[in-house]
Amino acid sequence: MVQPPRPEKPANPDLHARPGADPRVWRRRRWIIVVALVLLVHVLAVVGFVRMPGPLIPVDVSNTPTLEAVLLPPPRPPAPPAPRPVPRPRPQPRAAAPAPEPAPQEAPAPPLATSPQGATEMASGSGGEGSAARPAAAAAPSGGPQGGVDGVRYDPPPSATMHYASFVNGVQNPDGLIRWEQDGSRYRLAVETRVLWFRFAFQSGGAMAVQGLLPERYEERRRNKTETSRFDAAAGTAVFASGTQAPFPPGAQDRFSVFLQLVGLVRGNPQRYATPGVTEAFLVADTRDVEPMQVQYVGEDEIDTGNGVIRAKHFVRLQRRANDRRRVELWLAQSLGWMPVRLRQTEPDGTQIDLVYRGREGQ
Repeated sequence: MVQPPRPEKPANPDLHARPGADPRVWRRRRWIIVVALVLLVHVLAVVGFVRMPGPLIPVDVSNTPTLEAVLLPPPRPPAPPAPRPVPRPRPQPRAAAPAPEPAPQEAPAPPLATSPQGATEMASGSGGEGSAARPAAAAAPSGGPQGGVDGVRYDPPPSATMHYASFVNGVQNPDGLIRWEQDGSRYRLAVETRVLWFRFAFQSGGAMAVQGLLPERYEERRRNKTETSRFDAAAGTAVFASGTQAPFPPGAQDRFSVFLQLVGLVRGNPQRYATPGVTEAFLVADTRDVEPMQVQYVGEDEIDTGNGVIRAKHFVRLQRRANDRRRVELWLAQSLGWMPVRLRQTEPDGTQIDLVYRGREGQ
């Protein structure tokens, strides 16, 4: 007999396809999803750049407690143990006990070197980089150095406009500048820098006296926000952007005039800073409050500007409070009239912002 033909097996159904679905439509949908994911990643990256830290050096835009990595003073040697008292022999009958000899007294230590600008101590030891002075805790800054007192004299630098290459974590940003103008009785200081797309500008202006700068107005422009502080020398007060007031004695500085005050002190007597450990103390105001600030000379370095190596004196701002992790450093070069050849601020999160001297207008 002839066997009946067997029916053919149906083709394997496509488990992923819907009835009536076109494969080309599914391919288009997959490409749309991929493009959307790529766009999302780029948006997140841009948001991360916008949240990068702000400008260089004295700008404190938050009250986050920080700890500054600074050169701390060497520990004091432990005091020698007190000698054990020797028991005295019992006196013999009818014999008077000999009078005890007075204990020898140590010769008083020589007075520490201080300046009318503030308390200063010299470090002991060889004084290489890493030596540190112990700032006097109880001494407050006075009205500034008087001409020729204790080797301290203020010599203002001549007017100049200086350009600086700007770096954030080693990545170059648009150049910054320091514009300094003075006529012997008045001064004006302007500092500008950029981080990514944001411009930061700071201005300080006021009078000049034998002891140095007497700020009258300080202004900060960060992104689209401007804040101003005013200083009344006659009343000895500072009026901040919020309207609050604080004492502001003669000799106190604002966040940027303090660096030109230091420049004038070094110009007046550079030999004063021949040994690491010399510390200058200031009262410094911004747009919110007034606080003490100490700047210490820690040694000499060679700074590569890209156009040559310049030797400079290295200064570090000491801790302002416990857990202060923001580090501010300044290098002053004799070949530049003791103007800054480099400024560097290290944020608590490790971000470094650098200004390195590039050139001077008119040269």
